Amino acid sequence: MKRLLLVLLLCLPVLVCAQKIVSETDTHTVTPEAHIFATFVKSFKYGLSLTIEEEIRSAPSHRAHTTVGLGYTPIENLHIYAAYTTMIYGAEGAKVEWSDPEKFIRHRVNLFVTGQWKLGQWNLAWREGVMMDARTDEVDRRVKNNVDFTLRSRIQAVYSIPKTPLGIVGKLEILSTLNAPVDYINSLSPLASRLSPKEYGDYISEWRPELGLQWKIDKQNTLGLSYRFNYLYARDIKVAENTGDASIVNKYTSKHLILLTYKFGW
Repeated sequence: MKRLLLVLLLCLPVLVCAQKIVSETDTHTVTPEAHIFATFVKSFKYGLSLTIEEEIRSAPSHRAHTTVGLGYTPIENLHIYAAYTTMIYGAEGAKVEWSDPEKFIRHRVNLFVTGQWKLGQWNLAWREGVMMDARTDEVDRRVKNNVDFTLRSRIQAVYSIPKTPLGIVGKLEILSTLNAPVDYINSLSPLASRLSPKEYGDYISEWRPELGLQWKIDKQNTLGLSYRFNYLYARDIKVAENTGDASIVNKYTSKHLILLTYKFGW
């Protein structure tokens, strides 16, 4: 009997932690969306270029992105690009409090390195980069980051149709989170932490296959129309205010996008 009581006392901390074992639930949504891009590129000497881009997203996102970027081509097949973006968010199904910038403004910094090659009628490109998103509102740092880092990988192929100003564009972009919050969720259960310390770590958050047409009107103007399928996965941690227990909510979102692009170079 004494041995049984001793075992129960030793196991008590584990039993207490076991009450906070993470439970997982899934939510699935499918949404249509449209994006409009207007890009203006000014080329300078020594391989430098200035880019200004405006992006507008329709419901349910209600976003507007304004980007200013600087590009540099040190050699023919290599391009380096750094950009800053101000993102204005609308609210989904709620009134936007435009008087408080912390509720609807985000900041983003991108850094990309692109290798590009021309093979006959084909133009091939492979791009790797890091995206940094900074929040302006207050968040629970146990479950969300003030700054998110994302790896962006993209391959692209453009086939120029002979004797026409048209091109067929195909691309695939993959986004992976680099700093998912893991310390808090893994600390809830010492046993789970020892067995699978990386179970709730970084993960692939988005797949973006895209196919479309581009029309090079002249040397300065290009129009594009494409379809993109976005598959997004988000792993959110919810903390109950009354008990402090946490759960993980896996969100799967499929978006069907129509993208209209315009590019002006001078």
